[in-house]
Amino acid sequence: MASEALEIPVVEDLIELGLEVDRHEEPWVVTATAWAADGSGVALTWDESARSVAVRWFDDAGDRARLERETATKVSVRKQDDGTIEFRVWMRSADLDGELLIQVGRRVTLSDALLVTR
Repeated sequence: MASEALEIPVVEDLIELGLEVDRHEEPWVVTATAWAADGSGVALTWDESARSVAVRWFDDAGDRARLERETATKVSVRKQDDGTIEFRVWMRSADLDGELLIQVGRRVTLSDALLVTR
């Protein structure tokens, strides 16, 4: 399977959505952080070169969840009409297809689906 380029959001668009954006030393690594009304936060980091993503869901008590995914093909960030930030990541490899959906609004919801494709 040929390696696809990782499709990523434009950093300036993320800033306009009101997200905290951290550009790392390596210019191909970016973290976008969104805050829920309940005080919890989600930091989504992508590495365009490695086609990987890392998700950290946290609150005052510490980490609630950490996920890492390889073979990412697309990262999407958008704001819904109600102000909820939606992070969506699609993954594809020779054996698996997957989609990760994180919504950050009144609270955080996370859905992670992997499908064996062989």
